[in-house]
Amino acid sequence: MFLVLTYHKVLRGPDAESGFYTIQADNLERQLELLAQGGFRALAPEELLDSRPQTNQAYMLCFDDGTADHYEVVLPLLARRGCRAVFFAPTSKLDRAGYLVSKQVSELSRAGQTIGLHSHEHRRLDWLGEEDIRVQMQLSHRIVRDLTGAPPVFFAPPGGYFNLRIRNIALESGIRVIRTMLWGYNQIPDLAALQCIPVNRHLTDEEFRRVLKFRRQSALFAAKEITKKIIPSKVYESLRTSVVGRLRRK
Repeated sequence: MFLVLTYHKVLRGPDAESGFYTIQADNLERQLELLAQGGFRALAPEELLDSRPQTNQAYMLCFDDGTADHYEVVLPLLARRGCRAVFFAPTSKLDRAGYLVSKQVSELSRAGQTIGLHSHEHRRLDWLGEEDIRVQMQLSHRIVRDLTGAPPVFFAPPGGYFNLRIRNIALESGIRVIRTMLWGYNQIPDLAALQCIPVNRHLTDEEFRRVLKFRRQSALFAAKEITKKIIPSKVYESLRTSVVGRLRRK
């Protein structure tokens, strides 16, 4: 089995209390410790490109959306543990307040971290036409290549919105690994549609331990994926926060 763990903002202090996917840095460190205690091996992203990657009892880390904390908080934390990850940054947001600056992307790459495509404008790709999808991919591809010195081969569709057309365009552009937001484990990794465990601030240590025991996803996650596909993104996000909040109060 092969776990892909997907994170978003990782902050220190009270700011980490806001945002569904925003977690405390202490939580990330504790989860990495639980992985080590469980005998899981940190898989370097490029190992997936081998013809026969050793993915048994292994995990890979992903950090989405290119926020400034990925350089300021996450990079030092990973460096202390000798971990490597994939950072998916929407390139139109680089150099904006709260996001990575271009120099930091280059430094992440030089530090041995992998920079993956997350489109240019972080738009929902499954609602775009083929030409617009290609433009989003091409712009992001060029910027990442210029900043890292190598063409990107990892891709995560923004918001996890994914279909066959997006997959084919990504693979045609030279992408070799596509990480989706489908909740699940990778028994035999499909590099064109990796499943992942999206980590959010409501995930308790006990629930994380259940993940490490490869407990199957619940009907709640299956229903979530169906709902996500049929309603607008903003409505889905509001509904998700409301439902999770109610479940936690029970």
